[in-house]
Amino acid sequence: DPNYALFKVIPKPPRQGLKKPLAAHKKQISWVVASVAIISICVYLYMYLPSVNPSTYFLFLRSKALSRRGNNQEVISLLSRITRKDPMFVPAYTLLADTYQRMGDRESALKNLFDYALYSEKRHDLKNLASAYIGIGWFYHLEGEYQKALDFYNKAIDLSRQNNDKLNEAVALRKLAVWHTDKQDYALALELLTKSSEINRDRQRSFEHRYNLACDYFDIGLVLSNKNDFTTAKEFYNKSRLIFEKLKLKNELSDYYFNLGEICLFEKEYRKALDFYLAGLKIDQTQGNLTNLASDYNMLGELYQEMDNLAQAEACFNRALSVAKEIKRLPEAADAYYNLGLLYKKKGRKNMAREHLRYAQEIYHSTDISVYEEIKKELLSLDGN
Repeated sequence: DPNYALFKVIPKPPRQGLKKPLAAHKKQISWVVASVAIISICVYLYMYLPSVNPSTYFLFLRSKALSRRGNNQEVISLLSRITRKDPMFVPAYTLLADTYQRMGDRESALKNLFDYALYSEKRHDLKNLASAYIGIGWFYHLEGEYQKALDFYNKAIDLSRQNNDKLNEAVALRKLAVWHTDKQDYALALELLTKSSEINRDRQRSFEHRYNLACDYFDIGLVLSNKNDFTTAKEFYNKSRLIFEKLKLKNELSDYYFNLGEICLFEKEYRKALDFYLAGLKIDQTQGNLTNLASDYNMLGELYQEMDNLAQAEACFNRALSVAKEIKRLPEAADAYYNLGLLYKKKGRKNMAREHLRYAQEIYHSTDISVYEEIKKELLSLDGN
């Protein structure tokens, strides 16, 4: 029988003994890989996200919405809850600082700005640290402490460049440009704003860069306005407005309205100036922005005084003084005293004029020596009469 096998081949049993260790080994590898992945994700979340707690994000987003509506006390309450439970959530500190600044509580604003810097440094979060330096610099800038402001702006620029952080580099350049605008170095201010706007324009698909591009255009308008190039200034102010409106940030337009109103005042277009001022005033009232309101009422008073409506002018200057005293803002208080002094001089009330001019002079002696000298001349003219 050709099919008969003399020697049968006994099939070898499958090598079951090797499969079990291999399967176990693969399982161990999978667990190791999964563990490494989980640890990596946790490290990433810790290093690059402000918090891993979902409720923190919910409270923060709610705080931002309330801030846009001007509910400042509720914002402070919610953000304080965040900082107590999750102190490493650094975005809370900058919003807290902005809210306190808006309400005129400068001490709390500065404290939160330094907390922002400290916790950012603790997290090794160089982007937020640069942002904190910019915030502190801007705080000192608004207070007239120019050397401190300059130091923090330069620290922010150096840190952002080391970290290739284009967003904060552009913001710091823009703030430094405003610093030089205050010093009347308009050529350098425009050079810095050109650099900032180039960075933001190349990256304007990002919300933050597009927002900052609008701020660049606004500040270019400010420089041109100071150079009395009102036509071009208006063009840049309007470029800024269009971006803010597209980003649905109409609450950012208060300064736009007041700056356009100021141009209209220079051009003797009083009706337009008043309309712009009132539009800006409404935004600041809605936002509960007491710091802006002190300045707003001063500017409104100056417009009414230019129109020879001395009763309305006096009422606005007194409101400016009242708000400035409430929030202990010396620059705005000095402006109000100075304006009231000039108004009383115009009305022939020399004693009242002297009293208010001397109050203003006392403040300007430490904040703006050029205005101090102007007031000195006004007082001498009153004594001469």
